[in-house]
Amino acid sequence: MKQIMPNQHFTEPPPRFSEASLVKELERLGIGRPSTYASIISTLKTRWYATAKDRRFAPTPLGETVWQVMKRSFPDVFEVGFTAQMEDELDKVEEGDLAWQQVLGDFWGPFAKALEAVDVQKLIHDVHDLSNLPKEKCPTCGSGLVVRSGRFGPFIACARYPDECRFTRPLRRDKVPDKPTDEICQECGAPMVIKTGRYGEFLACTKFPACKHTRPVPLGVKCPKCAVGDLAERRTRKGRNFFGCLRYPECDYSTWNRPVAVACPSCGFVGMEEKQTKTKGVSRKCLKCGHEIIVEEAAPAETVAS
Repeated sequence: MKQIMPNQHFTEPPPRFSEASLVKELERLGIGRPSTYASIISTLKTRWYATAKDRRFAPTPLGETVWQVMKRSFPDVFEVGFTAQMEDELDKVEEGDLAWQQVLGDFWGPFAKALEAVDVQKLIHDVHDLSNLPKEKCPTCGSGLVVRSGRFGPFIACARYPDECRFTRPLRRDKVPDKPTDEICQECGAPMVIKTGRYGEFLACTKFPACKHTRPVPLGVKCPKCAVGDLAERRTRKGRNFFGCLRYPECDYSTWNRPVAVACPSCGFVGMEEKQTKTKGVSRKCLKCGHEIIVEEAAPAETVAS
């Protein structure tokens, strides 16, 4: 030994999934099909199991609750191996090599017994350590507090909610701090901050509740149609995400693919839409001139020996 070098290293967690890396992982595990990947990702967002932050998925309180409850009550069903096996069996059903009655019978028998034995309310109490909840009182009327279920998952409410008392609070008390920005409120001229809500981040006026103006967070890409407005992520009435100009309805530009603030190597416009397909892999297309580049090649298709 000639020399000892004292170096300190810290173990870092693996990076969070993006849409592209999640699809790759699903392919590796044998879960889903190219035709179902979009619906899988859409379900994560529309059911509020996860939100996209900096183009990476992060679990919501509801997502964490579902994961904990499923892991404790249905460990076999929640394993990725079960889903991959079910995919294979469904393929055999489609090909006529396996009877669908047998597949459903093998699954439903054990699952129904496990489902009958589950006390969901008790599981939620255990998962979120709500052992002290029976001792707490409603700060509004003094009644007891209970766990209720809503559209976005379980929450704590007054025992007299909703008819006689409207008090509610989230299961988790931790709050994401507001982020200051250079954006100015178009309604009153006050500064705006980035807040985090049930659908992810959004811009809100600092004079709330006197001013209730909000708008989506810009993506850093100018609209290629009007060259004035910024592009931002928005939602349709059915909950599907798309990207459009913030000057709507004056400008009606929109796209389903996420714009990224990358300069086009052909025309120099800062704005390319990113897309992933089974055949091309990850590609980017200029929002202005249409020039397309391949960022990441698609994985080679598996060949079946004849």
